[in-house]
Amino acid sequence: MTRQGRWRRLLARCVVAAGLAAGPGCMCMIHPIDRASPEVLEPCRAAPKGAREHVYVFFVHGMDPLDCANLTGVRDYVQSLGFTKTYYGQLFHTWHFEGEIKKVKEKDPDARIVLIGFSFGANMVCHLANAAKKDGIPIDLMVYLGGNTMKNEPHDQPENVHRMINILAQGCIWNGDTLERAENIQVTGVWHFGSPTHPYTLEVLARELAAVAASVPVPAPPPEPVLPAWPETAPPPRRSTSEKPGTPRGDWDFLRPVARFQSQPKPTEAAPPVSVPASQPQPAARQEAPPSKGLFGRGLFGSRQ
Repeated sequence: MTRQGRWRRLLARCVVAAGLAAGPGCMCMIHPIDRASPEVLEPCRAAPKGAREHVYVFFVHGMDPLDCANLTGVRDYVQSLGFTKTYYGQLFHTWHFEGEIKKVKEKDPDARIVLIGFSFGANMVCHLANAAKKDGIPIDLMVYLGGNTMKNEPHDQPENVHRMINILAQGCIWNGDTLERAENIQVTGVWHFGSPTHPYTLEVLARELAAVAASVPVPAPPPEPVLPAWPETAPPPRRSTSEKPGTPRGDWDFLRPVARFQSQPKPTEAAPPVSVPASQPQPAARQEAPPSKGLFGRGLFGSRQ
């Protein structure tokens, strides 16, 4: 092969490597992550949404340009738990995150800060915690994932960190150190790049994030106003249908039909005429006197005899 051909082949390899490095998560199939089980989701979903929105999670990756450790998958896993305010970056994003933590704390006094670093990213989140200490900002949770270079020294265990988790896997060169102020967890069956996606690691993250969200004060809803009792008295019992007519109307009479729709009493029938037998003499009809004809017709003092 000529020298020019070797250079072309080398250049092609460099282009392919650069393309793979430019796409984070391209090797995530090495350490896939399953969906969270209901047992893991329940404590996180039990925290109110308003509390979870005050939890800010910062991920700092190590020297893993191909993302073999699948830290992006861990970030997506945390978001699926309901913690959507996450930041993800590489080593050179550390100083940017330092300013972001200050802004978050200024805008949200109830903010809870969580730092998660993998491999050499553990050293970077340790730097972020020490920088926040100078600014008087507490760190609620800091997780070292495969922080094999961390030492049991005060610098690597800042006093402003309330809760520390140190998760280590099996290693070839550095196995990491046991930290006095941290909960030390040793995951087995995986190497260095498998510690972030280990099932127990994901379970610990869900448990600790739920505890952080539970510490956020959530204002209680205002009590509903208590209305005064309505001054209503029950009507007296409905009177029976056997009551006598003319009884005053009661409170239940609105259920009875109005008077014009009530059945009217039948009129009393007149007595039939009495027939008189023909043999009985009939009384003579009375004859009326003719009207007076005045002074000259009947005389001066009345009618004629």
